Amino acid sequence: MRLGRNLLLSAKALLRHRIRTALALSGTAVGVGAVMVITSIGEGAEAEVISEIEALGQNLLVISAGDAPRVPWRGRTEPKVTTLTLDDAAALSAGAPEIARLAPAQDRGRRVKFGQISTMTKILGTTPEFEEVRDFRTTQGRYFTREEDLQSARVAILGSRVRELLFPNDDPLGKTIRIGRVPFQVIGVLESKGATVDGLSEEDNQVVIPLQTGLRRVFNLDYLKMIYVQAQDGSRLEEAEAQITEVLRVRHRMSELEQPNDFAIQNQRVILRARLETVSSFNRMSLGLGIVALLVGGIGILSVMLLSVRERRNEVGLRVAVGARRRDILVQFLVESLFLGIMGGLAGVVIGLAVAWGVGRSTEWSTVINGTAILVGLTAALGVGAIFGVFPAQRAAGMDPIDALRAE
Repeated sequence: MRLGRNLLLSAKALLRHRIRTALALSGTAVGVGAVMVITSIGEGAEAEVISEIEALGQNLLVISAGDAPRVPWRGRTEPKVTTLTLDDAAALSAGAPEIARLAPAQDRGRRVKFGQISTMTKILGTTPEFEEVRDFRTTQGRYFTREEDLQSARVAILGSRVRELLFPNDDPLGKTIRIGRVPFQVIGVLESKGATVDGLSEEDNQVVIPLQTGLRRVFNLDYLKMIYVQAQDGSRLEEAEAQITEVLRVRHRMSELEQPNDFAIQNQRVILRARLETVSSFNRMSLGLGIVALLVGGIGILSVMLLSVRERRNEVGLRVAVGARRRDILVQFLVESLFLGIMGGLAGVVIGLAVAWGVGRSTEWSTVINGTAILVGLTAALGVGAIFGVFPAQRAAGMDPIDALRAE
């Protein structure tokens, strides 16, 4: 009952000075809105990073050929070493129990042509396991089989971008394209994946062909560029990495010669941790700016409450004279401060939702707003109201009633 009376008195006092109250609310609203927008952008960035990493494939390790050593008096003809082979892939399948499946691969840029239309794209030679290891599904047609790979069949699966360029209005299945001078029959179209995590290439701008076909008929090579590996358990990627390193160092005589690895292993979880750490650093910096905005709003509340205490000294003295306790005065002014904080917080939530929605719609940034962000914003607003309202409330409660009644 007494709390309701205090709320009524506080509302009447604040409404007597609408402009001043609105200014105090605006400072808190801007601070809460900034915190919500920053939080939503951070959540969106984190979700996007996780989605990008998961799109690479589940429990993924990528073994890639190391950089070829430079010889000062001889030009470099191949940027990568040529020691990674199909025999290495077979040895890994047999000697690394943490590996569930793997897909050896080689790729090169080649011109692809259909009719009068041609385009430069990446030709990826790999095995049928690529579909599972990299989680690359077909939206049309099918993948090539193990038999087609062993027979060096001339079949191809188009990335979605290549399909749009070569067959803008036609069904590509069954059509014949040329990779260089070699004809290939289109048997499938891959789902869209977008850009790679490093942003250096587009996953959709590629044509997938059987590995043996690529090595013998297109690239004329007998070594690999990479091996995609899917581990048995995502929590044991480090153990799988250690087994891979041991097998390859023995096969390439790195241990025997006491030389560094001539291959590199990319760990999906290491990439994820690095990207999330970058996002987290950005979030911490941005959140600091939001806290500064909240402090500015708190100073606004402090100024308004101090001014209100000064203007209402007669009211305070009269209430004490008719029996109000100092605690009642303290609670009344603290309630006013909290009221300013929560109203500013609610306004800030509305502003934050609107701005975050606008950012998500008008920019390439992904925004995610959840109940936690709203709760954090409202809690921050209440905290600002309480912290910056304590001093004015104590000052009002500590007034001498006689001096307060004498004040003009």
